[in-house]
Amino acid sequence: MNNANAQQPGQQRTLDLMVTGNQVEISPQPAPTLALYNVQATQPTASFLDCWTAWKKGFRYILLLMLIFTLLTLALALVTNKTYTSKASLKIETDYTRILDYDVDTSRPPSYINDDVFYNTQYKLLRSRDLAQQVITDLSLSEALLAEKKYIAPVYSLSGYLRTQLEMLKQTLLPNASNGRKEMITPEEVFFRNLTISPVRRSRIIDVHYTARSPEQAKLILQSYVQNFIDLQQLNRLEATEKAKAYLSKQIAASREKMQSAEKKLLDYARANKIVDTNSDVSVIANNISLLNEAYIKAKSRRIDAESQLQNKQNISTILNTNSDPVIRVKKQELSSLQAQYSAKLSLFKPAYPAMQELRQQINQLQAYINRESSSVQQNTSRNMQANYQAALEEEKKLNREIKKLESNLLKFYENSIGYAGFKRDVDISRKLYEGLLQRLKEISVIGPVPDDNITVVDSPISPARRDGLSYAKYLALGGLLGFIFYSFIICLREMFKPKVRNESGLSALSRYPILTSVPKVSSAWFGLQTLGKRDAFNPGVAESFRYLRTMLQMGHAGRMPQVLHITSPSQSDGKSTVGLFLAVSLTNTGKRVLLIDADLRKPSLHKKLGLRNDLGLSNYLYNNEMEAYKSHLPGSSLFFRLITAGPAVNDPVDTLNSERFDRLIASSRRVFDHIIIDSPPVLGMADAKVIARQADTTLLVIANNRTYKADVQTTISRLESGGVLIAGLICNYADRSFSKHYYNTAYSDGRALIALSDRR
Repeated sequence: MNNANAQQPGQQRTLDLMVTGNQVEISPQPAPTLALYNVQATQPTASFLDCWTAWKKGFRYILLLMLIFTLLTLALALVTNKTYTSKASLKIETDYTRILDYDVDTSRPPSYINDDVFYNTQYKLLRSRDLAQQVITDLSLSEALLAEKKYIAPVYSLSGYLRTQLEMLKQTLLPNASNGRKEMITPEEVFFRNLTISPVRRSRIIDVHYTARSPEQAKLILQSYVQNFIDLQQLNRLEATEKAKAYLSKQIAASREKMQSAEKKLLDYARANKIVDTNSDVSVIANNISLLNEAYIKAKSRRIDAESQLQNKQNISTILNTNSDPVIRVKKQELSSLQAQYSAKLSLFKPAYPAMQELRQQINQLQAYINRESSSVQQNTSRNMQANYQAALEEEKKLNREIKKLESNLLKFYENSIGYAGFKRDVDISRKLYEGLLQRLKEISVIGPVPDDNITVVDSPISPARRDGLSYAKYLALGGLLGFIFYSFIICLREMFKPKVRNESGLSALSRYPILTSVPKVSSAWFGLQTLGKRDAFNPGVAESFRYLRTMLQMGHAGRMPQVLHITSPSQSDGKSTVGLFLAVSLTNTGKRVLLIDADLRKPSLHKKLGLRNDLGLSNYLYNNEMEAYKSHLPGSSLFFRLITAGPAVNDPVDTLNSERFDRLIASSRRVFDHIIIDSPPVLGMADAKVIARQADTTLLVIANNRTYKADVQTTISRLESGGVLIAGLICNYADRSFSKHYYNTAYSDGRALIALSDRR
C-alpha cells in the first residue's frame, strides 16, 4: 500500500508527525523492569506426545514414502526370478530295528545322552560335499547351477557393465592393486545355497527343502538327494560290516594261536607235577584227611579214657576184678563158711582145742590162698590197664603222623595247583575270547546285509504348487508398510536427537518465561505462495490470540502496555515479522498510534507481506537521513499505522543499528507514537537483536510451533539474558488449534449483531 503523500524522487522525504533533524534530542524513557527468568539447564528431550505430534504434522509425506517404497518393492519383485521350493521330511532314529538280539552296534547300546552329538553328525552328513557332488553328477546339474541368477538378465547386464567400468577405473588408478586370481563359484556352493536343512525342535524329524527355477526340477533334485543320502548311509554300514569282518578274522586267528599256546603250557605243567584233575585230587586228599581226623579224635578219646583209668581207677578196678574172679569168689564163700563154723564152735571149744586149731589152720590156708589169688588178679589187672593205655597212645600218635603227612601233601598240591590254575585261567580266557570272536563273526555275517531302516521318509518330495515369495498384492502392501515404518522411524529418530517445540508443555519446560499467547496458523496456499497481509490479522483466531497477548503484556507491566516492543526469534522462518505485523494491526484496531519498524537489514520481509516498495527505508535514514514512512490502512476502517521498511542492504548491519541516529529515531518516535514495534533479525548467529533490544522496553521471543528446535530456544534465551535483554515472554507461532485453544475461544458467542464503530481518530 503506497503512501498517500508520495513525493517525487530526489526530494527530501520526512515522516509525518515525527520529529526529525539533529536539533531534537530525546533520551529514551526508562523501561519498566521485568522479572528475569533463568533458562533451565536440562537437556531438551522429546516425549511420546512430541513424536505423535511430529508424526501427524508430517503425515502428508507418508503417502509419498509409501508410494516410493511400494514401487521399489514392486520393482524388486518384477526383476527377481521366480523360484519353487520342494519340501521333504526325514525321520532319523538313533538306533536300528533289532531283527536279532544283536546288531553291529550291540556292544554300545544307544544313549540318549549323546542324542545331540548324533543328530549334529546327521546334519553334517546331510550337508556333505560328497553327497552334493553325487547328486550333481547323477542329474548333470553343473552348468544349470552355475547359470542360476537371482535377478533377470537386464539387471546383470547393467551390473556387469558397471562392474567392468569400476574395474577399469580401478586398474587406471591402482594398476597393481589386483594381482590375485579371481575366485570362481562352484556348483556345490550354489547347490548348498539352494538347500535348506531345518531340524524340527524336540523331535527326530528333519525338514529338507530345495529351491529351483521350476517345480519339477526342485522335486527331482530333492528326490535324488534324499535317496542318495539313504544309500550313502547303507553303503557306510556295509563298508563298516566288511571292515568288521576282516578285523574279526585277524583277531580270531591271533586268538586261536594264543589259546593253543596256553593249552600246551597247561599240559606240560600238569605232566611235570603229576596233576590229573585238580578238583578230584583235592577231594580225595581232603576226604582222607577228614577220615583220619575222625579216627584220630576217637583214638585220642580212647587214650584219654585209658590214661584216666590207669591213673585214677586202678585200685578200684583191681578190687572189682578180684571180686569178680569166680575162684576167689568160691574160696571166699568157703572162707566164710569156715569162719562161721569156727565162731559157732568157739562157744563150745577153746581155741587150743585140736579141732579148733585144725579149723583155724584151714581158715588161714584159705585166707592165704585168697590173698595170693587176689594179689595175682590185681597185678594182672594193673598190667592190662597199662597195656591198654600204651596201645591207645600208640594208635593216637600213628594217626597224628598220618594226618600231618596228608596235610603236607595237600599243601604241596596247593602249591603246584597255583601255577596250574594260572595256566588253566589263561586257557579259559583264550577259549572264551576265541568263542566270542567266532560268535561275533557269525552275528555280523547274519545282520550285515539287512537294509538300513533307521532313516524313514516321512514326507516325500512333491512339486510345489506355487512359487516362493509374496504375491504382487502382498509386495504392494509390504512396500506401503515399509514406507510407513520408515517414515515413523525417521520422525522418531529426528525428534529424539533434535526435538522441536510440539506442544505447550514442551515449550513451558524449556524456560520459566510465560507463554504470552499462541498464534494459530493461518491457512496458506499450496507450497506457501500466498502473500500474507493485514487481512490475515482479522482472522478470528489470530485476532483473539493478539487480544490475549495485549492483556498479558498489560498485566505483566502493572496495567500499562510497554511502549517499545522488540520482536525476535531464534532462527529465520519462525514468523516473527508476521507476528509483528499482526500485533501492529491489533494495537491499531484499539485506536493507538502504532509505528512498525522493519529493522531486519539482512533479510527484510514486511514490505513483501504488504506489497510495498523498499527503495527508501531505515537504512537510508541511518546513513543519509532520508526515509519514507508508509501509511497502512486497516481494511474497512479509517485507522492506519505507520511502517518504516528496511531499505537497501548495508555492509555492516550491527554497526548501522548501533548508531546514535537509530537511538534518536527511537527516542523521537516515543514522543509521537503510543507503541513502537521493532522487527529484528533472528538471534542465533547474529548480534543485531541484542543491539536493537537495548532500545526496547521489553522483548518478545517468537517460537514457531513444529519448526523451532528446543535446543535453539534454550540457546536464544541464554544469549539474550547474557546481553541483559529483558524478555517479557514467549509467543508460540503457527500453533495448532489443539495447542492454542487455551488462549482463545471464538465459538463462545450468541450470534448477536455487532455494534457500529465510529472512527476513533
